[in-house]
Amino acid sequence: MRKLSLEEYLNEYLPKLNDEETYLFYLISRDREAKRQGLRIDKVLYRIWDVEPLKAVKILSAIRDNVEFEVKGIKIRKEWIKIMHVLNPVNISKASKEAVVRFLQECEKKPDISKILFSELPRHIDFKIFMVDIDSKDRKIIEQMKGLKPRLVLTTRRGFHIHFWREDLEDPHVLFALKDVEIKTRDSIEYVPINQGVFTPEAYEITDVEEIYSLLD
Repeated sequence: MRKLSLEEYLNEYLPKLNDEETYLFYLISRDREAKRQGLRIDKVLYRIWDVEPLKAVKILSAIRDNVEFEVKGIKIRKEWIKIMHVLNPVNISKASKEAVVRFLQECEKKPDISKILFSELPRHIDFKIFMVDIDSKDRKIIEQMKGLKPRLVLTTRRGFHIHFWREDLEDPHVLFALKDVEIKTRDSIEYVPINQGVFTPEAYEITDVEEIYSLLD
């Protein structure tokens, strides 16, 4: 097990991009405790793509620290704002072409081209990584994955996100047989491993799920 710095996570761990790909980063207002209070604050506040990943994170961090946001009249606390990214690469070339086609088809309605592009970006994913979302630290849940080859585990407030690369899985269907987990696929969104207000996710390179046991204490 090796803990990754932010730079290592972004520049070494994530799949390398080709000329048509980019990573899509979000500034998102979302918080479990706010939701329990009946506050509907889930919203993408800002998007960045086609920018070097570390630079994108720094830009979003500066925006989070210096800009006040409101969602449906609710002032958003800094600790409710998360910096996240679409885990898999986005094919910006395909998304842009599709956005242009849709714009021309709907031009009589005077559509907002930026909104069309925003809606197309998550639809054109080069799917390389499955994410297993575990909302607890139950050892038995992790034991189900023995024999599978993970590449990374990221700690969350209550559990873990475990990454399995498609190329490492002989039969990806085995993931969907796991109990008490959520399997996220092509459009999964992941925390960036930096301070997220009320917790700081940590990213660890692993090759066996048993390495996660050391994080259960």
